[in-house]
Amino acid sequence: MEGLGSSTFKLAVLFALLTGCASAQNLDSGIEIQADQIIDVHRHASWPESDDANYRTHILDEMDANGVAIAVLAINDYDDIDDWVDAAPGRFLAGTMLACPRNLAAPRYKCFPSDEGWADIDWLRGNVESGKIRAIHEIGPNYFGIAISNPRFAPYFEIAAEFDIPVGIHTGRGPPPGAINSTRSDPNCCPEYDPEMGNPELLRPVLEKHPGLKVWLQHIGAGRPGGYEPFWDETLALLRDYPSVNVDLSITNGVLPTPVYEAALRRLIDAGFGDRIMFGSDNVPTAKILERMASIKWLSEIQRHAILYDNAARFFGIADEAGLGKQ
Repeated sequence: MEGLGSSTFKLAVLFALLTGCASAQNLDSGIEIQADQIIDVHRHASWPESDDANYRTHILDEMDANGVAIAVLAINDYDDIDDWVDAAPGRFLAGTMLACPRNLAAPRYKCFPSDEGWADIDWLRGNVESGKIRAIHEIGPNYFGIAISNPRFAPYFEIAAEFDIPVGIHTGRGPPPGAINSTRSDPNCCPEYDPEMGNPELLRPVLEKHPGLKVWLQHIGAGRPGGYEPFWDETLALLRDYPSVNVDLSITNGVLPTPVYEAALRRLIDAGFGDRIMFGSDNVPTAKILERMASIKWLSEIQRHAILYDNAARFFGIADEAGLGKQ
């Protein structure tokens, strides 16, 4: 880890010069961040059987060390509101995880185990109304082996559309069985797993029913030959047809070879979607991702800043007094 902090500091200085360190505030939650900091749109809380307090401390320390002001956090059980959102005011926008992976051994479900991986809809509505939950994230249709247009998801999309909260959806065919740092590394995990359910094309009926629904496609560019290739054509077509769709490149940006990450960024930006790419770590060390981004020399500071801050500020409704995040 030695030397990673200095590269992050240099990025922060560049952003400060570019933006004048303008202050931003979320009008609903009172969250305040500086425009030279980072918004991470893809984080995860600990699983229900884990120690929330210790992992929360680890996550906050990692965020602080790398200039991440706020993270969109996938929560996994009902007590995560107390253990994460209320325990660290202003640091997390909570998102409810859905269609949680089923295990063949205990615990049978990796989140909301008392409801077989599906958060209670009345509980969700109440916490969205109160502002405790600000997104639905991460939906994993491929883990549950059903299409995102399946009627079982419909009540959750109704709430997202009614309250204009973003929805983060796991896309792509992976991870493959045995993937490191993945639930798929557990041989008891995911007997219903269907890689084809991660196809972004399957979102079209949902977006047609809910025009303007804010959706961000997760893991764009991730995949590998041999049955787990990325859905590039479907992703780009969805972005062209639905302006409310954004993306994150989690896993691609921190795990795949840097040339693959760079090629994914180039493909999206050349297609005209540089204003819809958001930074997401998926709990991969932030410093590693920032160093990889810094190595991509053709990426301008304006483009970097859009990815690390502006696009997410706009997408998640974080008002910006200096006009950042707006076009």
